Amino acid sequence: MRATKIAILFIILFLSNLTYSTPIDSNTCIYFFYGNGCSHCAKIEPYLNELELKYENLEIQRFEIYSNRENASLLNKYFDSYNIPIDNRGIPVIFISNKHLLGNNEIEKNLEKEIIKNQGSACPVLKENAPKLSELSLLTIIGAAFVDSINPCAIAVLLILLGALIATGDKKRALKAGIAFTVSIYLAYFLFGLGLFSALQITGISFWFFKAIGLLAIIIGLANLKDFFWYGAGGFVMEVPRSWRPKLKSILSNVTSPFGAFLTGFIVCLFELPCTGGPYIVILGLLAEKMTLFDSIPLLGLYNLVFVLPLITLTLAIYFGFANTEKTNEWKEKNLRNLHLIAGIIMLVLGLAITTGLI
Repeated sequence: MRATKIAILFIILFLSNLTYSTPIDSNTCIYFFYGNGCSHCAKIEPYLNELELKYENLEIQRFEIYSNRENASLLNKYFDSYNIPIDNRGIPVIFISNKHLLGNNEIEKNLEKEIIKNQGSACPVLKENAPKLSELSLLTIIGAAFVDSINPCAIAVLLILLGALIATGDKKRALKAGIAFTVSIYLAYFLFGLGLFSALQITGISFWFFKAIGLLAIIIGLANLKDFFWYGAGGFVMEVPRSWRPKLKSILSNVTSPFGAFLTGFIVCLFELPCTGGPYIVILGLLAEKMTLFDSIPLLGLYNLVFVLPLITLTLAIYFGFANTEKTNEWKEKNLRNLHLIAGIIMLVLGLAITTGLI
């Protein structure tokens, strides 16, 4: 009888020990992303502490995202890697093996099951899936670049430059200067794009920036439509500010060589960005949220090629005599409102597509 009682006592002690410390076969690693001040994150912390005591081989790596930009950027990469839609992202979130659990309720309900099911799983790794153009439509990039390219700013600047050079009687030098100027514009915008793209991802704000660019595109679209219906209303136009134009014309009129035109292109970008940078910033926001820098480089190259294509076409047309600066400038002024209408419609559609989650 005494032996039976001792045996029962040992069984009770054994079961009690299982309640507080259950071994798993080998080390199991999970990632936990949270934010200081997040109430739902705070609710889940005691539960995670209990699991760490219960499972001796469980390793929980914690990443705070509110005050740590690298952790915030890392979280966005995991969201992208696991193909988690924008509207299903948030914290607290746990990644284990090839799964994720979002929100304190889901974590409390399913985490322990996943730990047992995925015993011995290593720390979650980013999946190196090549981004698909379906995620960021090629048509979207080309459309935004087209809006950028027909902006009266860029066309007007090139016409001033070519007009000044052709007046000297040397068309060949005007051709070289036009090409040099266009190459300079291309490089300046491409480098600006790389810089802004990197800043968005390094600072970890690409997700929040992505949330805002849909509204930005709509505002740009409405501003262009305003210039179609009421040109100059509100005291501004979606072009180079009028107060800057005399200075810009003075700079361009002093260009006398292809090398000077190349250098001038970088300076001109400072004048053009306020009126041509909107569509570019929208595309950069989309790219930074959906793709890596390496994968986005060809798309940035394509965008800027479409952007400068009218400049190349105008330069060649004027050189070969198919057009001249006076008639081209007259055409631009005559169709100024129509250019704003086209830009406004495309940007408005793009903005609505972004805000509704279509792209």
